[in-house]
Amino acid sequence: MPAYSINWSYDGDKGPEKWGQICSDFEIAQSGKKQSPIDIRSEDVKPLEGNPLETSYSRIPYQVKRVENSVHLFPQEMNQTLTFQNEVYRLVAFHAHIPSEHLLDSVAYPIEWHFVHENAKGEKLVLGAFMDVGTTVSIDMTDLRRVFPEVFQDFSIERELSLDITDFLPEEKVYFTYEGSLTTPPTVEGIRWIVLKNRQTIGHVAHRALEKVIGGTNRPVQPLNGRSIQFHE
Repeated sequence: MPAYSINWSYDGDKGPEKWGQICSDFEIAQSGKKQSPIDIRSEDVKPLEGNPLETSYSRIPYQVKRVENSVHLFPQEMNQTLTFQNEVYRLVAFHAHIPSEHLLDSVAYPIEWHFVHENAKGEKLVLGAFMDVGTTVSIDMTDLRRVFPEVFQDFSIERELSLDITDFLPEEKVYFTYEGSLTTPPTVEGIRWIVLKNRQTIGHVAHRALEKVIGGTNRPVQPLNGRSIQFHE
């Protein structure tokens, strides 16, 4: 059964604790051993050698529309790439969760963006980027906070924005990486996660506007089950 026809939620009898019982496609949410998000704890982290993360993003148009319980943005050009361990991944979509889904030493952040990429073999990599909220703003969210409530009203409403996702990312891209899953049903595993340690800052007005639309969209952290977490400086 395709995911878009399933009514899952972030609370109640179809909330995260019940996802694995909604249908057979979602069963991995409770039976999987490599689920996301996780609490990235310092004592579990080991150093990672190799090349630094390489990103090649630029300002391009994005289609903005509601998908399930959130708002997703889809690049209208397939030339936005990330290179990890000499493998090139192309950006296919991105969205946000409020508050953050991943934790760093049990600390949650106000917002976490998920930039979903795929390589030529169809393998998925998700780049996670936290954001702080403060007065020293490092990214202008004016257009996003305007269109998020517009498209969330109805699945048929779409907008287009010109964005450079470099603006969403910290300049210094030190990161944690581990093998996990998608964080919404079906929470399929085999996903390479890269979670940036450093953060950009958005303003209070922008955060409140986004929170009205996608607040409470965080799946609780899942057991690590002995998985390796690595950190690249």
